Amino acid sequence: MANKKVNKLPYDKEHDIKPLVAYFAIVNEGNANAVVEIFKRAGSSFQLIQIGQGTASKQIRDILGIEDNAKEIIVSFIREEKVKDAVTELSAYFAASKRTSGIGFSVKLTGLMGVTMYQFLANLA
Repeated sequence: MANKKVNKLPYDKEHDIKPLVAYFAIVNEGNANAVVEIFKRAGSSFQLIQIGQGTASKQIRDILGIEDNAKEIIVSFIREEKVKDAVTELSAYFAASKRTSGIGFSVKLTGLMGVTMYQFLANLA
């Protein structure tokens, strides 16, 4: 029995490729789970949480009224079209309390290895 070779078009020729971003949020310790949930609702399929330490000295923290400089860094991979919704909800979350604060920024991904990785990060699989 001969093996038939199936000529399949490349993934990007059969599907609409949505741009992806990595969104970085640096928040006070204890806020990472809320950020993760916000991005999950917006369509993110994958988040990383890393523990961090702020760089302000005790003297500066005392002046600013900051008790602790423990931080959590969250990296969420999400389709670019969904970032605005996530950031709007994130802003509302942080505006709700003076004890919650953070900073966020996004980096557009320009390439990935493999269709499966793209499908996973784009929440298409």
